[in-house]
Amino acid sequence: MKFPPQHGAWAFLIVPAIIVSFLGANNWVGALFFLAWVSGYPVSYFLGRALISRIRRGTWTNKARKELEYLLPWLIVSGIASITLISVRPWIISYGILVVALWSVSVYLSWSGRERGIVNDLLLVGLASMAPIMMYQAASNHFSLRDLPHSVWISTLMSLLFFTGSVIHVKSLIREVENRSWHKASIIFHATVLVLMFVFAKPWILLIPFVLALLRTIVIKPGLRPGTLGIVELSVSISLIVCTVIASA
Repeated sequence: MKFPPQHGAWAFLIVPAIIVSFLGANNWVGALFFLAWVSGYPVSYFLGRALISRIRRGTWTNKARKELEYLLPWLIVSGIASITLISVRPWIISYGILVVALWSVSVYLSWSGRERGIVNDLLLVGLASMAPIMMYQAASNHFSLRDLPHSVWISTLMSLLFFTGSVIHVKSLIREVENRSWHKASIIFHATVLVLMFVFAKPWILLIPFVLALLRTIVIKPGLRPGTLGIVELSVSISLIVCTVIASA
């Protein structure tokens, strides 16, 4: 099975789901949602690339067909998991429609040459941050948002803020390394979030991931290998998991 080369996207998909699994979404339906959610990403990635190639070339090129070959094993896994999930939680289709709509916007942005733009990145962050809500609802079989535990909303907000900062930070080190405004924006964003967390967050253990995120934004300089950057981001992501779970206990 071929994996999409977007290594950071896997953290966006998996970390929020891990957090909510500790908050109660840890039964077999929650695990089924997790399988469908994670395996659905390679399907969307390779299918999007195949469609863009088809539209640009006007025909199914060898490249487009190759992308379809890559998605096939993922499609089997995702399809089985999704169909099973829908059979026990039919209302999950409404979320599926929303996810497909946002994916369509992402495909359009990629087709128009804005695949690496901040808007496309934030679409992924938004989708990833929805995972705690959807996974908890699937596990508990409760579609109403009104009765969601406070801890699930907190995990959603933490994911949204944390991964938005991660996107800005990584851009400042790789694709926008020549534009120092991105580095300044990263520091300002993380500092602002940290101040807001200091004022509003309780317990204060929720500040720790953002303190570490701000420190890595200040300390890490351009020129590091992507693998090294990935290890740093993974370490800070682990602190997000641990602190959010402890705060919600």
